[in-house]
Amino acid sequence: MEEQLDPLAEQIISLLVFEETFEQMVSELPKFSHYAIADELKNLIVKDYARPYRDIENDTTSGILYDSDHLNGYSFTLTARGITYLENNLKVK
Repeated sequence: MEEQLDPLAEQIISLLVFEETFEQMVSELPKFSHYAIADELKNLIVKDYARPYRDIENDTTSGILYDSDHLNGYSFTLTARGITYLENNLKVK
């Protein structure tokens, strides 16, 4: 059975259908602190639901490497596992 994520994680996953920067996520989730969003994003990366996509400063694909202390320097997107979770759990009611 697939793990059930908390509401903040589900909101972040919903945003990552398309490439999003950390600042965009913070601006679209105003009721959460940027610290809470950062912690949850890091958890999603560790659990393979999301991944760093692009190093903004160098405009290069990030791959799996990123500086977790400087999330604002990267954009992020879903992994296949994240897309599957989105399809299975966040259907329109």
